[in-house]
Amino acid sequence: MTKYDVIIVGAGPAGLKCAQMLSNSALDVLVLEKDEVPGNKVCAGGITRPGISLLQLPDNVIEHKVVTVGFHSRHFHNLKNLSEPVMFTVNRKELGKWQLSLLKDTRVQFRNNARVTDIKNDSVIINKDEEIGFRYLVGADGVNSIVRRHLKLPIEKVLASVQYQIPVNNPESKIEMFLDAKYFHSWYAWVFPHRDTLAVGACADARYLTGKKLKDNFHRWLKKEGFDISNAKYESFPIGYDYRGYRFGNIFLAGEAAGLASGLTGEGIYQSVLSGQQIAMTILDKAGEKDYMQEATKYNHYQHKILNLSIRMGGLRSLLHDMIVLALKNKQLNRKITNNFSKKTDKPGE
Repeated sequence: MTKYDVIIVGAGPAGLKCAQMLSNSALDVLVLEKDEVPGNKVCAGGITRPGISLLQLPDNVIEHKVVTVGFHSRHFHNLKNLSEPVMFTVNRKELGKWQLSLLKDTRVQFRNNARVTDIKNDSVIINKDEEIGFRYLVGADGVNSIVRRHLKLPIEKVLASVQYQIPVNNPESKIEMFLDAKYFHSWYAWVFPHRDTLAVGACADARYLTGKKLKDNFHRWLKKEGFDISNAKYESFPIGYDYRGYRFGNIFLAGEAAGLASGLTGEGIYQSVLSGQQIAMTILDKAGEKDYMQEATKYNHYQHKILNLSIRMGGLRSLLHDMIVLALKNKQLNRKITNNFSKKTDKPGE
Protein backbone atom coordinates (compact mmCIF):
# COMPACT_ATOMS: atom_id res chain seq x y z
CA MET A 1 0.00 0.00 0.00
CA THR A 2 1.28 3.44 -0.96
CA LYS A 3 1.60 5.73 2.07
CA TYR A 4 1.93 9.51 2.39
CA ASP A 5 2.94 11.69 5.29
CA VAL A 6 -0.12 13.89 4.74
CA ILE A 7 -3.31 13.27 2.78
CA ILE A 8 -5.53 16.31 2.25
CA VAL A 9 -9.12 15.54 1.29
CA GLY A 10 -10.56 18.44 -0.68
CA ALA A 11 -8.92 21.04 -2.95
CA GLY A 12 -10.74 24.15 -1.75
CA PRO A 13 -9.11 27.27 -0.27
CA ALA A 14 -8.29 25.48 3.00
CA GLY A 15 -6.88 22.28 1.51
CA LEU A 16 -4.79 24.02 -1.14
CA LYS A 17 -3.46 26.59 1.33
CA CYS A 18 -2.43 23.78 3.67
CA ALA A 19 -0.74 21.96 0.77
CA GLN A 20 1.07 25.13 -0.30
CA MET A 21 2.53 25.63 3.17
CA LEU A 22 3.64 21.99 3.32
CA SER A 23 5.10 22.08 -0.19
CA ASN A 24 8.52 23.38 0.91
CA SER A 25 8.98 20.64 3.51
CA ALA A 26 10.36 17.13 3.09
CA LEU A 27 6.92 15.63 3.64
CA ASP A 28 5.14 13.58 1.00
CA VAL A 29 1.76 15.24 0.52
CA LEU A 30 -1.23 14.08 -1.53
CA VAL A 31 -4.28 16.25 -2.28
CA LEU A 32 -7.44 14.37 -3.28
CA GLU A 33 -10.23 16.20 -5.13
CA LYS A 34 -13.50 14.41 -5.89
CA ASP A 35 -14.32 16.64 -8.90
CA GLU A 36 -12.55 17.21 -12.20
CA VAL A 37 -11.23 20.63 -11.13
CA PRO A 38 -10.86 22.48 -7.80
CA GLY A 39 -13.41 25.13 -6.93
CA ASN A 40 -16.50 23.34 -8.24
CA LYS A 41 -18.55 24.82 -5.40
CA VAL A 42 -21.60 27.04 -5.37
CA CYS A 43 -20.64 30.22 -3.55
CA ALA A 44 -21.43 33.94 -3.52
CA GLY A 45 -17.70 34.44 -4.21
CA GLY A 46 -16.92 37.28 -1.80
CA ILE A 47 -13.59 37.66 0.01
CA THR A 48 -12.75 40.37 2.53
CA ARG A 49 -9.38 42.16 2.54
CA PRO A 50 -7.91 39.90 5.27
CA GLY A 51 -8.58 36.89 3.04
CA ILE A 52 -7.02 38.58 0.01
CA SER A 53 -3.99 39.48 2.12
CA LEU A 54 -3.52 35.90 3.31
CA LEU A 55 -3.91 34.44 -0.17
CA GLN A 56 -1.77 37.17 -1.80
CA LEU A 57 -4.21 36.94 -4.67
CA PRO A 58 -3.11 38.57 -7.96
CA ASP A 59 -5.33 41.09 -9.73
CA ASN A 60 -6.04 38.80 -12.67
CA VAL A 61 -7.95 36.41 -10.38
CA ILE A 62 -10.02 39.17 -8.78
CA GLU A 63 -13.24 40.04 -10.62
CA HIS A 64 -14.27 43.15 -8.67
CA LYS A 65 -12.63 45.36 -6.05
CA VAL A 66 -15.69 46.69 -4.28
CA VAL A 67 -15.59 50.21 -2.83
CA THR A 68 -19.36 50.86 -2.77
CA VAL A 69 -21.39 49.07 -0.11
CA GLY A 70 -25.12 49.33 0.51
CA PHE A 71 -26.94 48.25 3.67
CA HIS A 72 -30.73 48.13 3.68
CA SER A 73 -33.31 47.42 6.36
CA ARG A 74 -37.06 47.51 5.91
CA HIS A 75 -37.23 51.24 6.57
CA PHE A 76 -33.73 52.66 6.02
CA HIS A 77 -30.97 52.60 3.40
CA ASN A 78 -27.28 53.41 3.68
CA LEU A 79 -24.97 53.56 0.66
CA LYS A 80 -21.27 54.23 1.26
CA ASN A 81 -18.41 54.95 -1.12
CA LEU A 82 -15.21 53.90 0.61
CA SER A 83 -11.64 55.06 0.09
CA GLU A 84 -10.35 51.51 -0.44
CA PRO A 85 -11.90 48.14 -1.30
CA VAL A 86 -13.65 46.40 1.56
CA MET A 87 -14.70 43.34 -0.44
CA PHE A 88 -13.43 41.44 -3.48
CA THR A 89 -15.29 38.97 -5.67
CA VAL A 90 -13.81 35.92 -7.37
CA ASN A 91 -14.85 32.95 -9.46
CA ARG A 92 -14.27 29.87 -7.30
CA LYS A 93 -12.93 27.76 -10.19
CA GLU A 94 -10.45 30.50 -11.13
CA LEU A 95 -9.39 30.77 -7.49
CA GLY A 96 -8.88 27.00 -7.31
CA LYS A 97 -6.96 26.98 -10.58
CA TRP A 98 -4.62 29.70 -9.31
CA GLN A 99 -4.07 28.02 -5.93
CA LEU A 100 -3.33 24.72 -7.66
CA SER A 101 -0.77 26.44 -9.91
CA LEU A 102 1.26 27.32 -6.80
CA LEU A 103 1.88 23.60 -6.24
CA LYS A 104 3.48 23.07 -9.64
CA ASP A 105 7.02 21.65 -9.43
CA THR A 106 6.68 20.92 -5.70
CA ARG A 107 6.60 17.62 -3.81
CA VAL A 108 2.83 17.86 -3.46
CA GLN A 109 0.86 15.44 -5.64
CA PHE A 110 -2.67 16.24 -6.79
CA ARG A 111 -5.33 13.78 -7.94
CA ASN A 112 -8.70 14.76 -9.34
CA ASN A 113 -11.78 12.53 -9.71
CA ALA A 114 -10.58 10.90 -6.49
CA ARG A 115 -13.51 10.61 -4.11
CA VAL A 116 -12.76 9.27 -0.63
CA THR A 117 -15.39 6.62 0.01
CA ASP A 118 -14.12 5.19 3.31
CA ILE A 119 -11.61 5.98 6.05
CA LYS A 120 -9.77 3.49 8.23
CA ASN A 121 -7.40 4.07 11.15
CA ASP A 122 -4.42 4.98 8.99
CA SER A 123 -5.67 4.84 5.41
CA VAL A 124 -8.34 6.10 3.03
CA ILE A 125 -10.22 4.26 0.31
CA ILE A 126 -10.55 6.12 -3.00
CA ASN A 127 -13.41 5.41 -5.40
CA LYS A 128 -14.26 2.26 -3.39
CA ASP A 129 -11.25 0.23 -4.53
CA GLU A 130 -7.87 1.93 -3.91
CA GLU A 131 -6.34 2.13 -0.44
CA ILE A 132 -3.69 4.74 0.46
CA GLY A 133 -2.07 5.17 3.87
CA PHE A 134 -1.33 8.34 5.82
CA ARG A 135 0.41 9.66 8.92
CA TYR A 136 -1.78 12.77 9.02
CA LEU A 137 -5.20 13.24 7.46
CA VAL A 138 -6.68 16.67 6.72
CA GLY A 139 -10.40 16.95 6.05
CA ALA A 140 -10.91 20.04 3.90
CA ASP A 141 -13.89 18.56 2.10
CA GLY A 142 -16.68 20.98 2.94
CA VAL A 143 -19.87 20.87 4.93
CA ASN A 144 -20.62 17.24 3.93
CA SER A 145 -17.14 16.12 4.97
CA ILE A 146 -16.55 12.37 5.05
CA VAL A 147 -13.63 13.04 7.40
CA ARG A 148 -15.95 14.77 9.86
CA ARG A 149 -18.41 11.89 9.61
CA HIS A 150 -15.55 9.48 10.32
CA LEU A 151 -14.86 11.46 13.51
CA LYS A 152 -18.57 11.15 14.42
CA LEU A 153 -18.92 14.89 14.87
CA PRO A 154 -22.51 16.09 14.38
CA ILE A 155 -23.42 19.17 12.35
CA GLU A 156 -26.31 21.01 13.98
CA LYS A 157 -25.68 24.55 12.74
CA VAL A 158 -26.15 24.85 8.98
CA LEU A 159 -27.28 27.76 6.85
CA ALA A 160 -29.50 26.98 3.89
CA SER A 161 -28.62 29.28 0.98
CA VAL A 162 -30.38 30.05 -2.28
CA GLN A 163 -28.98 32.14 -5.10
CA TYR A 164 -29.46 33.21 -8.71
CA GLN A 165 -26.67 34.11 -11.10
CA ILE A 166 -28.34 36.88 -13.12
CA PRO A 167 -26.66 37.79 -16.45
CA VAL A 168 -25.61 41.48 -16.49
CA ASN A 169 -23.40 43.46 -18.85
CA ASN A 170 -20.62 45.29 -16.99
CA PRO A 171 -22.04 45.00 -13.46
CA GLU A 172 -21.22 47.86 -11.12
CA SER A 173 -18.56 47.20 -8.44
CA LYS A 174 -21.07 47.42 -5.62
CA ILE A 175 -22.28 44.95 -3.02
CA GLU A 176 -25.60 45.27 -1.24
CA MET A 177 -26.97 43.56 1.85
CA PHE A 178 -30.67 43.51 2.75
CA LEU A 179 -31.77 42.92 6.34
CA ASP A 180 -35.48 42.13 6.38
CA ALA A 181 -36.88 39.96 9.15
CA LYS A 182 -40.14 39.57 7.23
CA TYR A 183 -38.36 37.45 4.64
CA PHE A 184 -35.07 36.25 6.18
CA HIS A 185 -35.55 36.13 9.97
CA SER A 186 -32.11 37.04 11.46
CA TRP A 187 -30.24 36.68 8.18
CA TYR A 188 -30.08 38.65 4.94
CA ALA A 189 -30.10 38.80 1.17
CA TRP A 190 -27.08 39.86 -0.87
CA VAL A 191 -26.13 41.20 -4.29
CA PHE A 192 -22.51 40.54 -5.34
CA PRO A 193 -21.03 41.58 -8.71
CA HIS A 194 -19.06 39.13 -10.85
CA ARG A 195 -17.55 39.35 -14.31
CA ASP A 196 -20.81 39.14 -16.24
CA THR A 197 -23.41 38.23 -13.60
CA LEU A 198 -24.90 39.41 -10.33
CA ALA A 199 -25.01 36.79 -7.58
CA VAL A 200 -28.28 37.51 -5.81
CA GLY A 201 -28.99 35.24 -2.88
CA ALA A 202 -30.14 34.78 0.69
CA CYS A 203 -29.45 32.47 3.62
CA ALA A 204 -30.96 31.42 6.94
CA ASP A 205 -30.55 28.69 9.54
CA ALA A 206 -33.07 25.94 8.80
CA ARG A 207 -33.85 25.63 12.51
CA TYR A 208 -35.52 29.03 12.31
CA LEU A 209 -36.53 29.21 8.65
CA THR A 210 -36.96 26.00 6.66
CA GLY A 211 -35.32 25.65 3.26
CA LYS A 212 -38.72 25.69 1.54
CA LYS A 213 -39.84 28.78 3.44
CA LEU A 214 -36.55 30.53 2.68
CA LYS A 215 -36.91 29.77 -1.03
CA ASP A 216 -40.53 30.99 -1.10
CA ASN A 217 -39.65 34.16 0.80
CA PHE A 218 -36.64 34.76 -1.43
CA HIS A 219 -38.78 34.63 -4.56
CA ARG A 220 -41.27 37.06 -3.06
CA TRP A 221 -38.41 39.38 -2.14
CA LEU A 222 -36.92 39.14 -5.66
CA LYS A 223 -40.26 40.15 -7.13
CA LYS A 224 -40.59 43.05 -4.69
CA GLU A 225 -37.09 44.30 -5.55
CA GLY A 226 -37.68 43.96 -9.28
CA PHE A 227 -35.01 41.36 -10.16
CA ASP A 228 -35.52 39.60 -13.50
CA ILE A 229 -34.62 35.92 -13.05
CA SER A 230 -36.07 34.67 -16.34
CA ASN A 231 -32.57 33.94 -17.75
CA ALA A 232 -30.83 33.36 -14.42
CA LYS A 233 -29.22 30.19 -13.10
CA TYR A 234 -30.66 28.93 -9.80
CA GLU A 235 -28.29 27.53 -7.15
CA SER A 236 -28.65 26.28 -3.60
CA PHE A 237 -26.00 25.23 -1.10
CA PRO A 238 -25.52 24.54 2.62
CA ILE A 239 -23.02 26.45 4.79
CA GLY A 240 -21.68 24.77 7.93
CA TYR A 241 -20.90 26.85 11.02
CA ASP A 242 -20.87 24.20 13.77
CA TYR A 243 -17.23 24.46 14.95
CA ARG A 244 -16.16 21.80 17.47
CA GLY A 245 -12.38 21.88 17.12
CA TYR A 246 -9.85 21.27 14.39
CA ARG A 247 -7.42 18.62 15.72
CA PHE A 248 -8.39 15.08 16.67
CA GLY A 249 -5.16 13.13 17.12
CA ASN A 250 -3.55 12.77 13.71
CA ILE A 251 -6.73 13.92 11.92
CA PHE A 252 -7.54 17.60 11.26
CA LEU A 253 -10.57 19.48 10.00
CA ALA A 254 -10.26 22.68 8.00
CA GLY A 255 -12.66 25.28 6.62
CA GLU A 256 -16.31 24.30 6.39
CA ALA A 257 -15.50 20.70 7.32
CA ALA A 258 -14.54 22.17 10.71
CA GLY A 259 -17.63 24.41 10.72
CA LEU A 260 -15.63 27.62 10.45
CA ALA A 261 -17.97 29.70 8.28
CA SER A 262 -19.74 32.67 9.82
CA GLY A 263 -23.24 31.83 10.99
CA LEU A 264 -24.31 35.44 10.38
CA THR A 265 -22.93 36.24 6.92
CA GLY A 266 -21.99 32.82 5.54
CA GLU A 267 -18.46 34.06 4.84
CA GLY A 268 -15.93 31.23 4.93
CA ILE A 269 -12.96 31.69 2.58
CA TYR A 270 -10.93 33.79 5.02
CA GLN A 271 -11.51 31.37 7.90
CA SER A 272 -10.73 28.42 5.61
CA VAL A 273 -7.36 29.86 4.65
CA LEU A 274 -6.51 30.55 8.30
CA SER A 275 -7.35 26.97 9.25
CA GLY A 276 -5.27 25.57 6.40
CA GLN A 277 -2.30 27.58 7.63
CA GLN A 278 -2.82 26.49 11.24
CA ILE A 279 -2.96 22.80 10.34
CA ALA A 280 0.15 23.00 8.17
CA MET A 281 2.09 24.74 10.94
CA THR A 282 0.87 22.18 13.47
CA ILE A 283 2.07 19.31 11.26
CA LEU A 284 5.39 21.11 10.79
CA ASP A 285 5.63 21.59 14.58
CA LYS A 286 5.50 25.37 14.21
CA ALA A 287 2.06 25.93 15.73
CA GLY A 288 3.47 28.10 18.51
CA GLU A 289 4.60 30.80 16.09
CA LYS A 290 1.07 32.17 15.55
CA ASP A 291 -2.41 30.95 16.48
CA TYR A 292 -4.31 31.30 13.21
CA MET A 293 -7.23 29.24 14.50
CA GLN A 294 -7.74 31.63 17.39
CA GLU A 295 -7.84 34.44 14.83
CA ALA A 296 -10.49 32.58 12.83
CA THR A 297 -12.72 31.81 15.81
CA LYS A 298 -12.35 35.34 17.19
CA TYR A 299 -13.37 36.72 13.79
CA ASN A 300 -16.55 34.61 13.93
CA HIS A 301 -17.22 35.30 17.61
CA TYR A 302 -18.29 38.93 17.20
CA GLN A 303 -20.54 38.09 14.26
CA HIS A 304 -22.19 35.28 16.21
CA LYS A 305 -22.87 37.65 19.12
CA ILE A 306 -24.84 39.88 16.73
CA LEU A 307 -26.64 36.82 15.34
CA ASN A 308 -27.62 35.54 18.79
CA LEU A 309 -28.90 38.99 19.76
CA SER A 310 -31.02 39.12 16.59
CA ILE A 311 -32.49 35.67 17.26
CA ARG A 312 -33.42 36.67 20.84
CA MET A 313 -35.05 39.92 19.70
CA GLY A 314 -38.10 38.10 18.36
CA GLY A 315 -40.71 40.59 17.14
CA LEU A 316 -38.29 43.47 17.67
CA ARG A 317 -35.86 42.05 15.13
CA SER A 318 -36.77 44.59 12.45
CA LEU A 319 -36.04 47.38 14.93
CA LEU A 320 -32.55 45.94 15.45
CA HIS A 321 -31.98 45.84 11.69
CA ASP A 322 -33.07 49.48 11.43
CA MET A 323 -30.69 50.40 14.24
CA ILE A 324 -27.80 48.60 12.52
CA VAL A 325 -28.36 50.44 9.22
CA LEU A 326 -28.76 53.78 11.00
CA ALA A 327 -25.66 53.14 13.11
CA LEU A 328 -23.63 52.57 9.97
CA LYS A 329 -24.41 56.15 8.98
CA ASN A 330 -22.20 57.22 11.90
CA LYS A 331 -18.78 57.97 10.41
CA GLN A 332 -16.77 56.79 13.41
CA LEU A 333 -18.62 53.50 13.78
CA ASN A 334 -18.63 52.92 10.03
CA ARG A 335 -14.88 53.47 9.92
CA LYS A 336 -14.34 51.00 12.78
CA ILE A 337 -16.36 48.28 11.05
CA THR A 338 -14.75 49.00 7.69
CA ASN A 339 -11.26 48.81 9.22
CA ASN A 340 -12.12 45.46 10.79
CA PHE A 341 -13.09 44.01 7.41
CA SER A 342 -10.28 45.82 5.58
CA LYS A 343 -7.31 45.15 7.81
CA LYS A 344 -4.45 43.26 6.31
CA THR A 345 -3.38 40.00 7.90
CA ASP A 346 0.19 38.90 8.45
CA LYS A 347 1.64 36.45 5.99
CA PRO A 348 2.70 33.07 7.44
CA GLY A 349 5.81 33.43 9.57
CA GLU A 350 5.45 37.21 10.03
